[in-house]
Amino acid sequence: MQWYYAEGGRQAGPVDDEAFQSLVGSGRIVPDTLVWSPGMANWQPYGTLHAGVATAAGAPPLPDTRICSQCGRAFSTDELVAFGSSLVCAYCKPIYAQRLREGVLNTGLHQYGGFWIRFVAVFIDSLIMLVASLFYTPFVNMTAYDPHDPARVFIAIGILSAIGIALRGIYETLFVGRYGATPGKMVCHLKVVRPDGRPLSYQRSLCRYLAKVLNDFTFLIGYVIAAFDDEKQALHDRLCDTRVIRT
Repeated sequence: MQWYYAEGGRQAGPVDDEAFQSLVGSGRIVPDTLVWSPGMANWQPYGTLHAGVATAAGAPPLPDTRICSQCGRAFSTDELVAFGSSLVCAYCKPIYAQRLREGVLNTGLHQYGGFWIRFVAVFIDSLIMLVASLFYTPFVNMTAYDPHDPARVFIAIGILSAIGIALRGIYETLFVGRYGATPGKMVCHLKVVRPDGRPLSYQRSLCRYLAKVLNDFTFLIGYVIAAFDDEKQALHDRLCDTRVIRT
Protein backbone atom coordinates (compact mmCIF):
# COMPACT_ATOMS: atom_id res chain seq x y z
CA MET A 1 0.00 0.00 0.00
CA GLN A 2 1.18 3.50 -0.82
CA TRP A 3 1.08 6.34 1.70
CA TYR A 4 1.38 10.11 1.32
CA TYR A 5 2.15 12.54 4.13
CA ALA A 6 2.50 16.28 4.62
CA GLU A 7 5.95 17.64 5.46
CA GLY A 8 7.00 21.28 5.53
CA GLY A 9 3.70 22.33 3.99
CA ARG A 10 4.20 20.04 1.00
CA GLN A 11 2.98 16.62 -0.03
CA ALA A 12 5.59 13.86 0.29
CA GLY A 13 5.44 10.29 -0.94
CA PRO A 14 4.33 7.88 -2.01
CA VAL A 15 6.07 5.46 0.38
CA ASP A 16 5.25 1.83 1.05
CA ASP A 17 4.17 0.41 4.41
CA GLU A 18 7.71 -0.40 5.53
CA ALA A 19 9.01 3.07 4.73
CA PHE A 20 5.95 4.61 6.37
CA GLN A 21 6.65 2.64 9.54
CA SER A 22 10.25 3.87 9.52
CA LEU A 23 9.05 7.46 9.29
CA VAL A 24 6.75 6.92 12.26
CA GLY A 25 9.51 5.23 14.26
CA SER A 26 11.98 8.04 13.56
CA GLY A 27 9.49 10.72 14.62
CA ARG A 28 9.14 12.35 11.18
CA ILE A 29 5.46 11.38 11.20
CA VAL A 30 3.75 12.40 14.44
CA PRO A 31 0.08 12.30 15.52
CA ASP A 32 -0.56 15.75 13.99
CA THR A 33 0.93 14.84 10.59
CA LEU A 34 -1.63 14.72 7.79
CA VAL A 35 -1.59 11.39 5.95
CA TRP A 36 -3.55 9.90 3.07
CA SER A 37 -3.71 6.57 1.28
CA PRO A 38 -5.78 5.49 -1.74
CA GLY A 39 -9.14 4.43 -0.39
CA MET A 40 -9.34 7.19 2.21
CA ALA A 41 -11.90 9.92 1.54
CA ASN A 42 -9.75 12.77 2.88
CA TRP A 43 -6.40 13.57 4.42
CA GLN A 44 -6.42 12.94 8.17
CA PRO A 45 -4.03 13.54 11.06
CA TYR A 46 -2.14 10.33 11.69
CA GLY A 47 -3.22 10.38 15.36
CA THR A 48 -6.96 10.47 14.56
CA LEU A 49 -7.05 7.38 12.40
CA HIS A 50 -9.31 4.80 14.00
CA ALA A 51 -7.40 1.67 15.07
CA GLY A 52 -9.73 -0.66 13.21
CA VAL A 53 -9.60 1.33 9.98
CA ALA A 54 -5.84 1.70 10.17
CA THR A 55 -5.33 -2.00 10.70
CA ALA A 56 -7.59 -2.88 7.79
CA ALA A 57 -5.77 -0.42 5.58
CA GLY A 58 -2.39 -1.80 6.54
CA ALA A 59 -1.29 1.32 8.40
CA PRO A 60 1.21 1.25 11.26
CA PRO A 61 -0.18 1.11 14.80
CA LEU A 62 -1.59 4.27 16.33
CA PRO A 63 -0.03 6.66 18.87
CA ASP A 64 -0.19 4.32 21.89
CA THR A 65 2.52 2.26 20.19
CA ARG A 66 5.59 3.11 18.15
CA ILE A 67 7.57 1.30 15.48
CA CYS A 68 11.09 -0.07 15.88
CA SER A 69 13.12 1.64 13.18
CA GLN A 70 15.08 -1.57 12.53
CA CYS A 71 12.64 -4.48 12.45
CA GLY A 72 9.46 -2.50 11.79
CA ARG A 73 7.47 -4.22 14.56
CA ALA A 74 5.18 -2.35 16.95
CA PHE A 75 6.03 -1.94 20.64
CA SER A 76 4.73 0.18 23.47
CA THR A 77 6.80 3.30 24.01
CA ASP A 78 8.34 1.99 27.26
CA GLU A 79 9.76 -1.00 25.38
CA LEU A 80 11.76 1.15 22.95
CA VAL A 81 15.12 2.84 23.39
CA ALA A 82 15.81 6.17 21.70
CA PHE A 83 19.05 6.58 19.73
CA GLY A 84 18.86 10.19 18.64
CA SER A 85 15.67 10.39 16.56
CA SER A 86 15.46 6.60 16.06
CA LEU A 87 13.53 4.19 18.28
CA VAL A 88 14.95 0.68 18.66
CA CYS A 89 13.44 -2.34 20.40
CA ALA A 90 15.31 -4.53 22.88
CA TYR A 91 15.76 -7.27 20.28
CA CYS A 92 17.43 -4.96 17.77
CA LYS A 93 19.38 -2.88 20.29
CA PRO A 94 22.59 -5.05 20.37
CA ILE A 95 22.84 -5.17 16.57
CA TYR A 96 22.04 -1.49 16.24
CA ALA A 97 24.65 -0.54 18.85
CA GLN A 98 27.22 -2.68 17.03
CA ARG A 99 26.44 -0.90 13.76
CA LEU A 100 26.96 2.43 15.48
CA ARG A 101 30.35 1.32 16.80
CA GLU A 102 31.34 0.20 13.30
CA GLY A 103 30.38 3.60 11.90
CA VAL A 104 27.41 2.34 9.90
CA LEU A 105 24.90 5.16 9.53
CA ASN A 106 21.20 4.69 10.03
CA THR A 107 19.89 6.94 7.27
CA GLY A 108 16.32 5.68 7.30
CA LEU A 109 14.43 6.58 4.17
CA HIS A 110 16.78 8.10 1.62
CA GLN A 111 15.71 11.18 -0.27
CA TYR A 112 17.86 11.09 -3.36
CA GLY A 113 19.38 14.18 -4.90
CA GLY A 114 17.72 14.95 -8.23
CA PHE A 115 19.38 15.79 -11.52
CA TRP A 116 19.07 19.58 -11.35
CA ILE A 117 20.25 20.03 -7.76
CA ARG A 118 23.24 17.84 -8.60
CA PHE A 119 23.83 19.96 -11.71
CA VAL A 120 23.98 23.06 -9.49
CA ALA A 121 26.48 21.31 -7.19
CA VAL A 122 28.69 20.38 -10.16
CA PHE A 123 28.47 23.95 -11.45
CA ILE A 124 29.68 25.31 -8.09
CA ASP A 125 32.57 22.82 -8.02
CA SER A 126 33.46 23.76 -11.59
CA LEU A 127 33.67 27.42 -10.62
CA ILE A 128 36.06 26.51 -7.80
CA MET A 129 38.22 24.54 -10.23
CA LEU A 130 38.12 27.46 -12.68
CA VAL A 131 39.46 29.81 -10.01
CA ALA A 132 42.19 27.28 -9.17
CA SER A 133 43.19 27.07 -12.86
CA LEU A 134 43.93 30.79 -12.89
CA PHE A 135 46.99 30.09 -10.74
CA TYR A 136 48.69 27.53 -12.99
CA THR A 137 47.42 28.32 -16.49
CA PRO A 138 49.58 31.47 -16.98
CA PHE A 139 52.70 29.54 -15.94
CA VAL A 140 51.98 26.71 -18.42
CA ASN A 141 51.29 29.21 -21.18
CA MET A 142 54.57 31.01 -20.56
CA THR A 143 56.64 27.83 -20.55
CA ALA A 144 54.94 25.50 -23.05
CA TYR A 145 52.61 27.50 -25.30
CA ASP A 146 53.71 29.00 -28.62
CA PRO A 147 50.94 30.09 -31.02
CA HIS A 148 53.35 29.79 -33.95
CA ASP A 149 54.24 26.17 -33.19
CA PRO A 150 51.27 23.75 -33.52
CA ALA A 151 53.14 21.03 -31.62
CA ARG A 152 53.66 23.27 -28.60
CA VAL A 153 50.00 24.31 -28.71
CA PHE A 154 48.94 20.66 -28.34
CA ILE A 155 51.57 20.12 -25.65
CA ALA A 156 50.23 23.06 -23.65
CA ILE A 157 46.66 21.82 -24.00
CA GLY A 158 47.72 18.35 -22.89
CA ILE A 159 49.56 19.69 -19.83
CA LEU A 160 46.61 21.86 -18.81
CA SER A 161 44.20 18.94 -19.26
CA ALA A 162 46.40 16.61 -17.20
CA ILE A 163 46.75 19.13 -14.39
CA GLY A 164 42.99 19.76 -14.40
CA ILE A 165 42.14 16.04 -14.23
CA ALA A 166 44.67 15.42 -11.45
CA LEU A 167 43.60 18.46 -9.42
CA ARG A 168 39.92 17.56 -9.75
CA GLY A 169 40.71 13.98 -8.73
CA ILE A 170 42.50 15.14 -5.57
CA TYR A 171 39.69 17.61 -4.85
CA GLU A 172 36.89 15.04 -5.13
CA THR A 173 38.76 12.17 -3.47
CA LEU A 174 39.71 14.17 -0.39
CA PHE A 175 36.38 15.92 0.11
CA VAL A 176 34.11 12.95 -0.63
CA GLY A 177 36.35 10.55 1.30
CA ARG A 178 36.61 12.88 4.32
CA TYR A 179 33.26 14.69 4.40
CA GLY A 180 31.05 12.71 2.03
CA ALA A 181 30.58 15.74 -0.21
CA THR A 182 32.47 18.32 -2.23
CA PRO A 183 31.95 22.02 -1.37
CA GLY A 184 29.38 22.24 -4.17
CA LYS A 185 27.40 19.34 -2.70
CA MET A 186 27.72 20.81 0.79
CA VAL A 187 26.13 24.05 -0.42
CA CYS A 188 23.29 22.03 -1.99
CA HIS A 189 22.91 19.77 1.09
CA LEU A 190 23.89 16.62 -0.77
CA LYS A 191 26.02 13.71 0.36
CA VAL A 192 27.54 10.67 -1.36
CA VAL A 193 26.97 7.38 0.49
CA ARG A 194 26.88 3.62 0.00
CA PRO A 195 23.43 1.99 -0.49
CA ASP A 196 23.13 1.33 3.28
CA GLY A 197 24.11 4.87 4.21
CA ARG A 198 27.77 4.20 5.02
CA PRO A 199 30.36 6.80 4.01
CA LEU A 200 32.75 6.17 1.13
CA SER A 201 36.37 5.23 1.66
CA TYR A 202 39.08 7.28 -0.02
CA GLN A 203 39.68 4.40 -2.45
CA ARG A 204 36.04 4.26 -3.52
CA SER A 205 35.95 8.06 -3.75
CA LEU A 206 38.88 7.95 -6.17
CA CYS A 207 37.27 5.16 -8.19
CA ARG A 208 34.05 7.18 -8.36
CA TYR A 209 35.96 10.15 -9.75
CA LEU A 210 37.70 7.99 -12.36
CA ALA A 211 34.29 6.60 -13.32
CA LYS A 212 33.09 10.20 -13.75
CA VAL A 213 35.91 10.76 -16.24
CA LEU A 214 34.42 7.93 -18.32
CA ASN A 215 31.26 10.01 -18.67
CA ASP A 216 33.20 12.35 -20.94
CA PHE A 217 33.42 9.51 -23.44
CA THR A 218 29.62 8.99 -23.39
CA PHE A 219 28.90 12.55 -24.58
CA LEU A 220 27.67 13.24 -21.00
CA ILE A 221 24.88 10.65 -21.35
CA GLY A 222 26.28 9.03 -18.20
CA TYR A 223 25.23 12.12 -16.25
CA VAL A 224 21.84 12.48 -17.93
CA ILE A 225 20.64 8.99 -16.97
CA ALA A 226 20.42 10.22 -13.36
CA ALA A 227 17.35 12.21 -14.39
CA PHE A 228 15.50 8.99 -15.30
CA ASP A 229 16.80 6.59 -12.63
CA ASP A 230 14.60 5.70 -9.65
CA GLU A 231 17.52 6.26 -7.26
CA LYS A 232 18.95 9.16 -9.29
CA GLN A 233 22.12 7.21 -10.09
CA ALA A 234 24.41 8.51 -12.80
CA LEU A 235 26.74 6.12 -14.64
CA HIS A 236 29.58 6.60 -12.14
CA ASP A 237 27.17 5.91 -9.24
CA ARG A 238 26.13 2.64 -10.84
CA LEU A 239 29.71 1.57 -11.51
CA CYS A 240 30.78 2.30 -7.91
CA ASP A 241 27.50 1.40 -6.16
CA THR A 242 26.98 4.81 -4.60
CA ARG A 243 23.99 7.08 -4.02
CA VAL A 244 23.67 10.87 -3.71
CA ILE A 245 21.16 11.78 -0.98
CA ARG A 246 19.79 14.98 0.50
CA THR A 247 20.88 15.85 4.02
